[in-house]
Amino acid sequence: MKTVAAASAALLSLASVATAQTVQSKPFYLVLDCASKYNGSALVSCHEGAGIESLCVAATLGSNVKGSTYMLNTTTGEVGDKNAGTPGTLVYKLPISGGVGESEPMQLSYNEASNVALPLFEPSTTATLVAFDKDNHMNIQSYIDDTVVPAKTGELAYYRWYVCKSNYEGTQYSTLNWVAGKYPPQNPSCEKVEVVRKFA
Repeated sequence: MKTVAAASAALLSLASVATAQTVQSKPFYLVLDCASKYNGSALVSCHEGAGIESLCVAATLGSNVKGSTYMLNTTTGEVGDKNAGTPGTLVYKLPISGGVGESEPMQLSYNEASNVALPLFEPSTTATLVAFDKDNHMNIQSYIDDTVVPAKTGELAYYRWYVCKSNYEGTQYSTLNWVAGKYPPQNPSCEKVEVVRKFA
């Protein structure tokens, strides 16, 4: 009986994996909303290494300025908070000569000595999940709030995006960054921004 039950459970598990499929959004731009000089600026993918891109600040999005386009991969049947949005994988399609492009997920890259993390697109099977709320603002969600003891549970959306002068393996750009925790970024060049999705 145990063998039959185990086999049935395994089949159900396989069936759920088979039915869970990735749904890719339409392409969109990422545009900054803030009170500083960066307001209205588009984010573009800029070279940080072999097959590695960060999100650099370009000029104001308009008829003569096009930002890079991105997509959000979510899973069928997954339902997120109606206000904060459903988390998924932010992807950039890296152009490849003679091909359709390599789809790269975004993952936060941490410097252990800093609370400022750099979002990078690179060939990988892991990603940092993001979501877009009802106003199309990009957020990262967490289930644990450890600012109190005992920690509180419940999904919360965070909007800790900043533009900072970053240094990744010798390259220096003004890039989008994420600040871990509730304290201000320790990089003095950082300026607070919101990241807004605008469909292409």
